[in-house]
Amino acid sequence: MTQTRSGQADQPLQSQRPQLIVHAGTHKTASTYIQERLHRNRDLLSSHGVSLQDPLECKPKPKKLAAELCKRRSKRWKAFFKQQPEGPHRLLSAEQFAVPLTDPNCIRQLEAMADAAGYELHIVIFIRSQLDYINSRYIYSLRRFYHHQTFEQFVDDALQGKLQNEKPKRGKIKRRQDVFDFWNYFQPLLKAKAKGLKVSFLPFRQGGVDPFEQFILTINLSTALPWKPCPQKHYNRSPGTRGVWLARVLSQLLRENNISPKTIGNSSQIILNEERQRRWNDPSFWGYSRKLTKKVTRHFETNNARFAQAAWNCSWDEAFSTTNSATQRRRTAYAPQSIEAEVRMHAAAQRLLDRIKRQQTSGTASPLKQLIRMTLGT
Repeated sequence: MTQTRSGQADQPLQSQRPQLIVHAGTHKTASTYIQERLHRNRDLLSSHGVSLQDPLECKPKPKKLAAELCKRRSKRWKAFFKQQPEGPHRLLSAEQFAVPLTDPNCIRQLEAMADAAGYELHIVIFIRSQLDYINSRYIYSLRRFYHHQTFEQFVDDALQGKLQNEKPKRGKIKRRQDVFDFWNYFQPLLKAKAKGLKVSFLPFRQGGVDPFEQFILTINLSTALPWKPCPQKHYNRSPGTRGVWLARVLSQLLRENNISPKTIGNSSQIILNEERQRRWNDPSFWGYSRKLTKKVTRHFETNNARFAQAAWNCSWDEAFSTTNSATQRRRTAYAPQSIEAEVRMHAAAQRLLDRIKRQQTSGTASPLKQLIRMTLGT
């Protein structure tokens, strides 16, 4: 069976051998949005022969199955395959699969388990251009206070294959750091694809297309079906320019006060909530100068050409054809226009730090102290 560059196969899903479809992200490619729409349309999927392993309703959850692969175990997978699906095809969606699918042994294990259960394995992975991907990962890691690097420092680390706050291992799998170099990062999957494994690499938002529709086309279902939409709240929101600036200052204060981001409840929402309360409606952060854009583009140029040829049989530029090229975007970042404005922003960061300290003091009180507070009503 052949595939087009968009990932859409040329035969209807119903005529194939039953498939185990694994949507494996990657990170920051609208996985949450896709999963919510899959959840809302599980009945429609079922009516077209695709049984969704919905994490809200089904066990084992997809991310647990991904963890099982990393640990080289199969107990949960055996339980999964013993279930009686409503349709011939089965669908798992979890970006956590991206880690084990960079390991050749995990790929072979998953393919063997699927085959033994009577399924053809189909891996679906979205690829985001490095300019977008690095910018998005910077915002993501900063709003969770993993570091307080400038954008330029973060990019330099990214080009060296370094990621902030990434654990060295997941289960028995050594966690890869070169996530932005797709030719190297996905080499095990590319080799498996060359040997016959069905792998669909999808250019994220190719031509501005909705990623859910890209995914639906890839598993050979029609986008003309009555798919239920997804509420705006399920689109992952990112901080604007002032929010990114504030996150970096607060992250530095947390480091100076020896407060680990892992100890902060709901840390990813702190900056977003502050933006809402202050009614900031800023443009999206874009950290690249023209010089830095050229540096990143040139760094990945050779391996991107290799990856595009292996994944799509075309050039990188063809795969990411769009009228709004990231290479043409102008830098959009916040810089205080006066000393007074900078003082106000630092004061806002200090208030957030004080609030976090109070919450941690309250949350770490001993059971006896908590009981006394409840009794006294304090």
